[in-house]
Amino acid sequence: MPVRGIFLKIYLCFWLSTLLVIAAQIGLDWVSRTGPFGGGPRDERISRTVGPVLVFYGHTVMEHMRSSDDDALERSARRLKSLSGIDAYVVDGAGRDLGGRSLPRGIEDIAGAVRRTGKVELSRSRTGMLLALPMGGEDGKNYTVVGDIPRSVFAPPPPPGHGPPPPMIFGPGFFFPPGQPFSLLRLFMTLVISGGVCYLLARYLTSPIVRLREAAHRFADGELSARSGRKKALWKDELSDLANDFDVMAERIESLVTQQRRLVQDVSHELRSPLARLTIAVELLRRQDAAAAPSTLTRIEKEAMALNEMIGQVLELTRIEGNISSVDMVPVDLALLLGEIVDDANFEANVRGCGVRLLDVEPCVVTGNEEWLRRGIENVIRNAIRYTSENTVVEVRLSRSPEAGAEHARISVRDHGGGVPEADLPHLFRPFYRVSAARDRQSGGTGLGLAITKSAVVLHRGSVTARNEADGGLLVIIDLPMNGRSPSP
Repeated sequence: MPVRGIFLKIYLCFWLSTLLVIAAQIGLDWVSRTGPFGGGPRDERISRTVGPVLVFYGHTVMEHMRSSDDDALERSARRLKSLSGIDAYVVDGAGRDLGGRSLPRGIEDIAGAVRRTGKVELSRSRTGMLLALPMGGEDGKNYTVVGDIPRSVFAPPPPPGHGPPPPMIFGPGFFFPPGQPFSLLRLFMTLVISGGVCYLLARYLTSPIVRLREAAHRFADGELSARSGRKKALWKDELSDLANDFDVMAERIESLVTQQRRLVQDVSHELRSPLARLTIAVELLRRQDAAAAPSTLTRIEKEAMALNEMIGQVLELTRIEGNISSVDMVPVDLALLLGEIVDDANFEANVRGCGVRLLDVEPCVVTGNEEWLRRGIENVIRNAIRYTSENTVVEVRLSRSPEAGAEHARISVRDHGGGVPEADLPHLFRPFYRVSAARDRQSGGTGLGLAITKSAVVLHRGSVTARNEADGGLLVIIDLPMNGRSPSP
């Protein structure tokens, strides 16, 4: 995965946050003199071992001061330096060394701290450690004895067979002395571990985005089956929801494009036959005499009307599928609407020697578009009139039906014809699909009526199904969700 963009931003933000937390902790330890910068078991050990030496040196200095033996005072200082490597100072209340030496800045500061607190003070210096202790003199005055302890005094002993370690002025122990919780090695390990964890976390967070981007590119390149593959994610979050939404969108677009391609293929296929017959009729008209022309013109007119009807229904189907979001939805009284449709259909059915009856009606109100509901229901009833037997009645019913915990309005239309082969039932609502036996072009259908019905029902978030009845005939059921209240009967 390329290290760029949002991955790099997330990774750097996580790692910077980790480094800031580490820096803040080190800063607090430095200010409060805790952790690696404060007293610990080793500091206590130094106070216990070096403290008595400094106290003894202080009393020795005071004795030499009373006897005014400056040479003995200087010899004591050199002897302590040669035996232990410690530079010791005895500071009076005015901040002066009793031996007359000038005080380094660190010695002067720690001596002043002891005078203010009256307690033992311990701090670090460039060469090691400063230990300062308060001490009372026989003259009743307060003094401070300060020792500049080199690092060799408290450094661990060298391994057997090795000489003394070289002096380390700016080594690891200067910032993080040996034996303390922090060290440069620990700091390095902390940075490596935090960097690795932040890398894995950033990669986990950005990998769904990368997969989604790759799927979007493949989809844009024409691979309509491309998906982000996040449906099986163990953890659900906003990114997985985004990926799922993309998959749903891709499935919807793939379905629409597939339907469009199939519709174009079906339309081109269906238009070939009437156009071929029109071409033949025109050619015959050219060769025939005037007496035979009227029959040929009638044939041309018939094919032209069939083409006009087919094109009109194709446009109607395309319009209903392409303007779903712009359709106005209002409360529709299905009982009233169904009564008007049945009256008009019964008038048409009388021509074929059959009828249409509205047998059972329950008051139902749905939220929908009355124009598209009317077209969808009319297509089903007219289809039933076309295929029902003579001297029979197409039965129409309206009832309420609970489905999936919600109340639905159910419209059922049954004819008394020969039914449909079971293998053809799942395909009845596809555009241009016609059963080859009885429901073919010769019966007058274009194969688009039931497809328009399905689109209108789907527009209203409903469903439409068809099944054969045991005693003959086809039953079509339309279920529409009821979002409004039924009017008073």
